[in-house]
Amino acid sequence: MKALILEGIKKIRIDDIKTPDCGDTEVLLKVSYCSICRTDAKMWLQGQRDLVLPRVPGHEICGQKPGSDEQFVVWPASVCNNCHYCKNGVENLCGNIKIIGFHRDGGFAEYVTVPGESLIKIPENVPPEIACMTELLSSAVNAIEQVGLRKNQTALIYGGGPAGLLLGLACKHFGAEPFVVEKDPEKLVKATQFCIETNIRISNDAAFDNFDAVINAAPDPGTLSEGIPRLKPGGKYCLFSGFPKNFSIPGDLINEVHYRQLTVIGAYGSTKRQMTTALKILERDHQAVRLLVHKIINLESVPSALPEILQGQAMKYVINMQRKP
Repeated sequence: MKALILEGIKKIRIDDIKTPDCGDTEVLLKVSYCSICRTDAKMWLQGQRDLVLPRVPGHEICGQKPGSDEQFVVWPASVCNNCHYCKNGVENLCGNIKIIGFHRDGGFAEYVTVPGESLIKIPENVPPEIACMTELLSSAVNAIEQVGLRKNQTALIYGGGPAGLLLGLACKHFGAEPFVVEKDPEKLVKATQFCIETNIRISNDAAFDNFDAVINAAPDPGTLSEGIPRLKPGGKYCLFSGFPKNFSIPGDLINEVHYRQLTVIGAYGSTKRQMTTALKILERDHQAVRLLVHKIINLESVPSALPEILQGQAMKYVINMQRKP
């Protein structure tokens, strides 16, 4: 089968490799579409904490069992199912988690083996090239649940790329009111039609303060110093996108958290239940989410797409694994 293999920093090749064998609890999946996450591009540029090389990347997968027309998305993890976290519905925190595209080969290939329990059938009205964005949307659902947003509460979201806009869509699902800030004029223009379709407010600056939650969908430490003062007393700041390792937090910002009883909370990945919730959102809003697809490409075009993704100017690249070069 044809696959893209990440061998090291900025070292990738496309090659014909052996179709993977399935374990007893695994399923062979013929990949239909796999969208490219910004994390995939960062792994190519600088590696990643959980990445084991060499590796076939790709964790935003939609595919079929060979011989079947049914399309599935993949919750991209395997877990122990026995630890405290697995037994309490937060299996994304399992200490033995193995993630597709990081610890084991992923969807930048014609076939991938996945745990059978990780498959989720997609609704018939959701196109597979849109369904492969379920994983990113499920991570947004996780963030909204971490901050506990409820009906009519407000959320300030920094970043008008695919992650930030899907965070806004997840807010709407829970009845909350999102406000997206995107400071790049070109990205702001690209995001506008999606926000019109979904009734999400977007601007190059926050129009007001006293938000119930602030969520960063951009790896800019400035969103912390800008966002925390915009929270109402008792509000929550959610770290959705990580910051550079050498970032230091000013003391006056820590005092702000102290005196106004704020909460800073992380959100990482998602659970299988949250994947199911994300699919329900896509079932309703897949036409709007289609606006986030920048381009559908073949596997051979991935190397040239990665730098553009890192520049932050493109929306979502989706690989059609059935398209020939």
